[in-house]
Amino acid sequence: MKNKTICTIGAMDCEINKLKDILSDIEEINYGKFTFFKGRAYDNNIIVAKSGVGKAAGAICTQILIDKFNPDFIINTGVAGGLKKGMQIGDVVIATRLVQHDFDATALGYARGYMCNGIKPDKPTYFYPDENLVKKFQSALKSTMPGLRYHAGTIASGDVFISDNKKKQELVELFDASAVEMESGAIAQCAYLNNIPFVTIRAISDLADDEASKKLTFTEEDNANLSAKTVRLFLSLI
Repeated sequence: MKNKTICTIGAMDCEINKLKDILSDIEEINYGKFTFFKGRAYDNNIIVAKSGVGKAAGAICTQILIDKFNPDFIINTGVAGGLKKGMQIGDVVIATRLVQHDFDATALGYARGYMCNGIKPDKPTYFYPDENLVKKFQSALKSTMPGLRYHAGTIASGDVFISDNKKKQELVELFDASAVEMESGAIAQCAYLNNIPFVTIRAISDLADDEASKKLTFTEEDNANLSAKTVRLFLSLI
C-alpha cells in the first residue's frame, strides 16, 4: 500500500506526539481551531490530528479531515478504560464495532444507544470498522508484538469519564463492550456517513472502576504511547 492518504486522530497531545515523530517533510496546517500535521511516512501521505476530548470534537475534526484531505482511510488511536473481566492496564483493544452509550431515547421506547436512524430501534446503533483494516492490525500485532495482550471487541463512547463499578457493569451488559472512552463512536459515525473506511485501536489506561481516575494519572501517557506504537507498526507493514 503506497502513496495512500491516511489520517490518524488522537484526542490529546500524548496520543499523537509519537505519530508526529515519524513524519518527514512535515507541514503544519490550520483549519478553524484545529491544527493538522501533514507529512510522509512509509511511502504514504500521513495526516496527524488532535481532535480534543469528547464526541463533538472528534466528529468535527473527522469531518474537516475528510473535507480537506480526502483520506483513503482513518485510524483513531488513544487510550480507553477496560471493561471486561481479566483485562489489564497495558492491554490493547481493536474495535470490531462502536456504539455511543450515552445516546438515550429509551423514554420513547427505543433501545439504549439506538440513534433514531430508522434501523432496528430495539437495538443499539453500531458502527463497524473496515474488516480488512482490522485484520491487518491484528496481523501486525501478532508478527511484531507477540507478547502484547490484545482484544477485539466493542468500544463504547460517551461524553462522560467512567469511573464507577456499577456503570462499568452496565456497559458490559447493555453493549457487550470491552472498552470505553469519549471519541471513537462519533469518529466512526462521521466516517460511516462519508463512506470512509476506518479502524480504531486503544490501549487500556485504567479499568473504568472506582480507582480509574487515580490510575489514569500514572498510566495515561505510557499507554497513549503504546497505542501510537501499534499504529506506527501497522503503517510500516501495510
